[in-house]
Amino acid sequence: MKKIYISLLCAAMVSTTSFAQSVADFEDLGLAAESFWNGADGSGSFTSGDFTFTNNFADWGEYGTSWDGFAYSTMTATTYASLDDQYNSCVGHGANDSKTFAVVYYNSYAKILPTVARKDRASFEPQACFVTNSAYAYTSMKEGDAYAKKFGEEDWFLITATGFLDEVRVGTAEYYLAQNGQIADDWGIFDLSGIGTVDRVLFSLSSSDNGEWGMNTPAYFCLDNFNEPLTIDNVNLVNNKEVSAATYNLQGQRVTEGQGFMIRNGKVIMVRNR
Repeated sequence: MKKIYISLLCAAMVSTTSFAQSVADFEDLGLAAESFWNGADGSGSFTSGDFTFTNNFADWGEYGTSWDGFAYSTMTATTYASLDDQYNSCVGHGANDSKTFAVVYYNSYAKILPTVARKDRASFEPQACFVTNSAYAYTSMKEGDAYAKKFGEEDWFLITATGFLDEVRVGTAEYYLAQNGQIADDWGIFDLSGIGTVDRVLFSLSSSDNGEWGMNTPAYFCLDNFNEPLTIDNVNLVNNKEVSAATYNLQGQRVTEGQGFMIRNGKVIMVRNR
């Protein structure tokens, strides 16, 4: 029993560093209603909470502009008709009915891929974030378009989060935005806790629909509340699957209120009940 107590205590000391960090919910960016930021100011990144998000923006003169990486948006429309709608989500708001959310455009040829790091560049243990489909990707998968197919039962659309520490890959996590005939149309919890200790997390996309030039499915998704703590309320929704787990205090007693520890998939996680 003493050994268990010491193990849990050590896990608590490690895990609390993640919970001390400010969640990046993008509300602190002060974006006006029905607008977006795509990096046109040339800053190359933005910071929310304790985290910095990369952005690549290019002005091609008479040929227009382009961006990739992370943008953020307060658009409430859920439809897609043209690239003017690329900042729309399929939901019309952020996670938990918030106003602001990030839009991620994955360009596999970009010099800097969509990457999140602490603003002080310190290492951290990512917990979770909310993700959903952009209006662009959702409409394309639902109906098909000039470049991509309408999704069937066998098709899939996948987010992969890869963690790095000192330029060494340390772990990955995956979340399906479409699978088995289902296309995500609401915010879901993407569990990042298994990645490990990292100094940056890189997001990428892959799909069952590919052509000569790569992925046909529009390479967009929406993200909110990066480093969201895993709680009793949301841990059962991780990756669209219910998880059987219980929470215990340091004395090994099962608890339903306050803070405790959850053992899930052999890993101890500190959770906060509501």
